[in-house]
Amino acid sequence: MKQYIEVGYALSNRVKCQSCLQNIVKDDIRIGHVLTRPPGFGFDKKIWYHLLCLTSIKGDRNQDLDIVNIHSLKEGDQQKVKQKVDQIKKSSYQKKDQKEVKYLSKQEHFQNYVKIQKDLHFNQKLRQQAMFFQKMDQTDEQW
Repeated sequence: MKQYIEVGYALSNRVKCQSCLQNIVKDDIRIGHVLTRPPGFGFDKKIWYHLLCLTSIKGDRNQDLDIVNIHSLKEGDQQKVKQKVDQIKKSSYQKKDQKEVKYLSKQEHFQNYVKIQKDLHFNQKLRQQAMFFQKMDQTDEQW
């Protein structure tokens, strides 16, 4: 499951921060931890946080996550996000784990997303074919 961090302004005040459980005010900076799902399994899951409530930029397998859509923010807000990422890296990373965080534009992210979706679709077809051949083998054994 591919994961990434999405940055943007809150479109409304209906989303809650998963850390403090308070609403994120409209036009405030919000950070989303996005978990992509394979095609046919529903929508991508987004977990939203206030900028100040964000404590980790690591995925569930302890991998570094790419940060997407940061270029859509105002210049001052981009600096705030980058400072927060640097603060998190300094406080929670050890020297051996410290890696460069990638800031992707929307175009780069979309290209990566399309590639991932194609790979997931291809893997799903392979699994379906494998299941079909397993069923065929089982029916052959029964005869």
